[in-house]
Amino acid sequence: MNSENLSLNRTASRVDFKKRAGQNNHFLITVLVGLNAVEAGSATKNKEFSTAWKPKDHVQSARRSREYALNTSLAWIIDLVDVYRGQITKVPSVFSDQRASAISRLEGQREKLIAVASDLGINQSDEDLNLVLFGLNWRTAIIHSEVKPRIRGQHRKNLTEQAEHISLEHSGLDIARAMNSFEAGSSPTFKEVASFIAAAHSLVGKLDTALLATIDTEVFADHHLASYFTSVGNPEVFSQFWSGNALKTHSRLMSLLLQLGFSRGQSGSDLPPSYLNDLSRISARDARARFSPAP
Repeated sequence: MNSENLSLNRTASRVDFKKRAGQNNHFLITVLVGLNAVEAGSATKNKEFSTAWKPKDHVQSARRSREYALNTSLAWIIDLVDVYRGQITKVPSVFSDQRASAISRLEGQREKLIAVASDLGINQSDEDLNLVLFGLNWRTAIIHSEVKPRIRGQHRKNLTEQAEHISLEHSGLDIARAMNSFEAGSSPTFKEVASFIAAAHSLVGKLDTALLATIDTEVFADHHLASYFTSVGNPEVFSQFWSGNALKTHSRLMSLLLQLGFSRGQSGSDLPPSYLNDLSRISARDARARFSPAP
């Protein structure tokens, strides 16, 4: 019927991550540039702000606000990595229900991220993983004041051994100075936060690539079609898609899968053309039985 290939180049979870985190550095720099104006005493309050703003000490106010912006940016990127991690453990054919449940029972974001990375072939010596874990430690210490900031054991050893390469990859980041600053209870600098953001993007890319290399695209497609039809909540949707004209059904299903994360062409994680060809020929009744949740 149709030999056009559909493939997975990235998961919907990675698309969502990039949408939420894609311009974090730009936004952070914009805020910091604005705070420079506050520190210089040249910033004025726009009329749209109804609250009072008359800092007694412009310099101190700007510096504390800078710290706030850096801390919240760090927390934001680390939490987005955790959201991505949680989403991909639900991908069928990669993580079994039992394994996903076991990971969810682990205590803390750190252990869960390490477990998912390990399952996808990324071990604890990975530089991006180590930087993200460092950022996670810093985020935890910022939010939970009772947590003593400390980098221990193998994690410290990995970061120390990777110090030269980290400096090359992250604009001269001094990882030893960063660890000392963290353990002294200081907030991260812009360079440190920017490095954590870059490492988070790189790590999510690695995780996504590893996941797609092992995914069963037909199971993945079935899962997302079932989720879509369930979310519609109208049993008539099946007769609309499977109207009795296989060519129209094929076209509608292809358009839907393109919306759900598939792309045209070949990438190595391909959906066989036979999947849509066969699926287009079944009846609306059989489609409802296949994609409706079990009673």
